[in-house]
Amino acid sequence: MGRISGLILALVFSATAHAALPSKKKIAAKPQPVSKILAGEGASFGGLAGSGFTLLDVRRTADAKKKIERLVLDVGDIQGAPMKGWPGYYYAELKKNPQRLVIDFSQMPNARINQQQIKQRLQGSMAVRNSQMSLDPVDNSLNLTLDLKQNTKVRVYQVAGKKSTSKVVVDLITE
Repeated sequence: MGRISGLILALVFSATAHAALPSKKKIAAKPQPVSKILAGEGASFGGLAGSGFTLLDVRRTADAKKKIERLVLDVGDIQGAPMKGWPGYYYAELKKNPQRLVIDFSQMPNARINQQQIKQRLQGSMAVRNSQMSLDPVDNSLNLTLDLKQNTKVRVYQVAGKKSTSKVVVDLITE
């Protein structure tokens, strides 16, 4: 019995010691984007964890012929400066009743744009009925809720900032 327990201990300790050796393969730091089209219900996420981020701006463009509207959310560092690389972590969820898109940005306690400015930019939208933004200083997070018009499909993805700041892009596809 003592030999078996000694053998088991030897195997366990050798496995943990072997696990501490550095891997020969390089692990990519690039996050894998999840950019599927969401219809009805679903979720999408991306970005990287960091020490803090700021929502710098929200821009809207639309193509009525293609029935698509694009929102670009510019993400900066904690001081509000443009940030190169991947944006901060976000989780976007499309809900069904009522139809709305909720985007939670972790570690984003600051915004250079306020609720009224977002409402003005989304005025006349073919996909968004109403919007709300809230900052949670306890959780250091920003929540953006977009109440959508009926049968709006959504695609949310990230764009790494190479020449300009990092972005989270929301495509709203109406039927």
